[in-house]
Amino acid sequence: NGQVLALRTLPELTTIAAAAFTDTTIQIPADALVIGVSVRVTTVIPTAATFDVGVAAATTRYGTGLSTAATTTNDGTNAGILYYGAATAIRITPNLPPLSNTGRVRVTIHYLEVTPSTS
Repeated sequence: NGQVLALRTLPELTTIAAAAFTDTTIQIPADALVIGVSVRVTTVIPTAATFDVGVAAATTRYGTGLSTAATTTNDGTNAGILYYGAATAIRITPNLPPLSNTGRVRVTIHYLEVTPSTS
């Protein structure tokens, strides 16, 4: 009847701004059930020693105190499955604003998409 439950991923290589925080271009889709938001530092984030991963209203939801060193990873599942009614960007917040925008973090949103039956 057309109903679907699909596991989806949405990745982005995010350039960390020389600012207090960086929001991703990708967004958690509206009405998604987020399983986790994983990250991998591909290029060290300068100046800062640690960073947090979350959303604007909860900046540590998916990771806190993560190392800014290259190859650092975090699965971002500590919050459990959460529902988002509106599209929402992921926010990366370094403990100190970087002096340059050379840091890179691969961000992947892992979520469930529920489609009701068509008949």
